[in-house]
Amino acid sequence: MKLEELPVGIAKLVSLEHLNLSFTGIRKLPVELKTLAKLKYLNLEWTADLEMIPQQLISSFSKLQVLKMERCGYGCLLVLEEMEHLKYLNVLTISFRNTSELEKASRFNKSFSCAIEAVSLVDFRDSRSLTIMALANLQHLCTLTLSRCMDLEKVKIERNIIKGAGCFHSLRSVILDECNHLRDVSWVAFAPHLEVLRIAECNGLEEIISEETLGEVAELKGNSNLFSKLEILCLHNLAKLKTIYHHALPFPLLKKIRIVKCGMLKKLPLNSKSTKGQRLVIEGEEGWWKNVEWKDESTRIAFLPSFKPYVI
Repeated sequence: MKLEELPVGIAKLVSLEHLNLSFTGIRKLPVELKTLAKLKYLNLEWTADLEMIPQQLISSFSKLQVLKMERCGYGCLLVLEEMEHLKYLNVLTISFRNTSELEKASRFNKSFSCAIEAVSLVDFRDSRSLTIMALANLQHLCTLTLSRCMDLEKVKIERNIIKGAGCFHSLRSVILDECNHLRDVSWVAFAPHLEVLRIAECNGLEEIISEETLGEVAELKGNSNLFSKLEILCLHNLAKLKTIYHHALPFPLLKKIRIVKCGMLKKLPLNSKSTKGQRLVIEGEEGWWKNVEWKDESTRIAFLPSFKPYVI
């Protein structure tokens, strides 16, 4: 049974420094929590039922260093201004539900944005496009999730960012699910240190990296560092996916590829030298594996030992 409300006596724990309410059914935070003046860590992730956080409660935790609100039911924008008063805050995870929230957050001061380590864009319903600029200022962004953004068709790439300092240098993990109008996710090419890429249930996705999209950005065309830090690639239930990338790439750190229910994906961006010296596991259905079209016979032989049947 999920915890739905905090016990009355919690306000007496005046020396409490760590409070984890993640994955609970908590509906509100009592104003009495203001007595927890020594609180340094507060986790409200995946609290979908949380409807109320009293005004000035978050800002009263003056010693707070870690605040986790990703997938929190209470609108993060309502407490963003209070977060600016948390001078010790160095880790923040947060969700946005529309482009307006995201744009407002991007205008907050630099020290605040530097704390953001994880962002979820959830249930976007008001926009067909998203600009990289909205996320580029998040210098320490480590994890980015796009979930159920049903109207989103394109993530726009701004040339001024590419020519400048770039973006996504800290990004290590990208997760996409149920973004049914996206045709490609070429923008992940701007994450040079990406380690994990998981994509599922994106019914309109045809390519992971579009050569045409990259061709519009001369600075990235023929980028040999694409996916050079990637360790895990998981693709699930992508009915229209035909291509990961049109050419073979080196994957010096790749450990696992999992491909499930991607019936139109016949080719992998691999050749016999792609994972030289690295043990790779390729998980998938046996029927799909038999139909993979290899670059040449030496590539097929090189990756035969890599296959591991995936049982759904």
